[in-house]
Amino acid sequence: MLTKLRRMYPSCTRKELEQLAASMEGDKYWRAGKDFVFAVALTRARRVHRGRRICKVTGLRFAVVSDDLHPYCRRARILLLSTSTNPPTALLVTGWPTFIWATRKGVTEELVEGALAGALNGYVNVPALKVYLKLE
Repeated sequence: MLTKLRRMYPSCTRKELEQLAASMEGDKYWRAGKDFVFAVALTRARRVHRGRRICKVTGLRFAVVSDDLHPYCRRARILLLSTSTNPPTALLVTGWPTFIWATRKGVTEELVEGALAGALNGYVNVPALKVYLKLE
């Protein structure tokens, strides 16, 4: 699995990729406020159930992915999920390097606020997040 993750995220170190693999196998997710969770996508959002696209995720079993986000939803991507709805709904898709950068800088709350405000939508990478946060 590490070789596949290495191809997906060539900028990550071996330790970071091992952490991602362990979180996928260990069914791990991260809280981001009262009603929000970061979870790792385990499948693509190709399956349609009752008119909604479904994706398997860690910790919550599955989540609903909108038609705007489903092209970005792939295995080992990080989804920001709203747990106030049942089933959980994806608000944002990021990569593992972006998630690591956001947690190290402590800007996960700003990531949630940007997704709720509509300023961040679709797939968010580190340069787009830096522009949103006005760090560059």
